[in-house]
Amino acid sequence: ILNKIKPYNVGFKLIRIGSPNDGGYLVPDILNEIKHCFSPGVGNNTEFEKQIIDKGIKTFMADGSVNKENIKLDNFNFIKKNLASYDSKNTITLENWIKKEGNFADDLLLQMDIESSEYEVIHATPLECLKKFKILIIEFHYLEKINNNYFYKIFENTIEKLSLEFEIVHIHPNNCQGVYSVSGFKLPTAIEITFLRKDLCKEKKIAKIPHLLDQKNIIKLPDIYLPKELFN
Repeated sequence: ILNKIKPYNVGFKLIRIGSPNDGGYLVPDILNEIKHCFSPGVGNNTEFEKQIIDKGIKTFMADGSVNKENIKLDNFNFIKKNLASYDSKNTITLENWIKKEGNFADDLLLQMDIESSEYEVIHATPLECLKKFKILIIEFHYLEKINNNYFYKIFENTIEKLSLEFEIVHIHPNNCQGVYSVSGFKLPTAIEITFLRKDLCKEKKIAKIPHLLDQKNIIKLPDIYLPKELFN
């Protein structure tokens, strides 16, 4: 698994978008090429979406647990549903959400933090749909359960599917719940991974982490450093 989540320098500077600490992410500096952003999982912090909107990128948000009037932003689209592998009164697939909002070219950005539903959503989304995104920013949850064979296969297949069309350009541990000992490694419960579509990459060299722009998610808690095997 560690071999499959190595971050690479692919020829683009990384910039930080979003709030200091939790809610901020590193992305390749190609936002001038992004026309639309899809951001499922709204939560209480919308600084990332605000900065994206301020750059003139039309933004679509989805979350079944919040109401649009409580989102303190201007000029955004919102659907009160959670992403899932099926459509229902309260859920929608990523593919059908995109189709519902318009006929888009391959100039999209996805920022997805949906509390472990990311595995279900990625597995249910055709690669042709995922390839519409130039950048993916996804938080992966429950990494401490990687010794469970069932979860191992889910995580492995998720990363392998994305690796068919995307390169990992940054990885950042979320320090919200400390570390867990897993087969001799100290792992966080959640990691934030930024992907760039392969056809955009200029080179491929192992990247150094932490990045100078990285910040702890939770200020009061100790920082987490990923296993050195990620740098080999």
